[in-house]
Amino acid sequence: MTYLQAVVIGLLQGVTELFPISSLGHSILVPAWIGGEWQSLVTQGDSSGHTPFLAFVVALHVATALALIVFYWRDWVAVIRGFFWSLSHRSLGRSEARLAWLLIIGTIPVGVIGLLLEKPLRVLFSTPLVAAVFLTLNGLVLLTAELLRRRQTILAGRAARAAGSRAEARG
Repeated sequence: MTYLQAVVIGLLQGVTELFPISSLGHSILVPAWIGGEWQSLVTQGDSSGHTPFLAFVVALHVATALALIVFYWRDWVAVIRGFFWSLSHRSLGRSEARLAWLLIIGTIPVGVIGLLLEKPLRVLFSTPLVAAVFLTLNGLVLLTAELLRRRQTILAGRAARAAGSRAEARG
């Protein structure tokens, strides 16, 4: 991997991580799109899916996580305090305590699935075609959710106007 490749993939990670798009998927697709020497970043490695590129992308994700922990340190301190408060008071009476437990509960299934399916998922998702298919599916899910959200907003607005018209007609 050249310095230019490292910078481009690092910038890609930084730009895409905080949006509802897959930074990992784009890290797989961009080298495939550029082709040539870049494409070998994704395809070099052994049959188990271990590649130097994968280690680099994992390091980028760890760096992103550390940056977010540093940036949101006050929020993390509040969540950790909420966790210990919930243990000592045996209550979820604070939003920070509830969030702490939701994070723990939400992390368990992901961790178990990751441990059980790590190798097949690593091999599967290192393929540009599979990454492209899943990015497309993710985009369709996000688009559908946004359209449904807008429809609900429009319907709520119409209902409010209708109720106002009825009240005005009665008055």
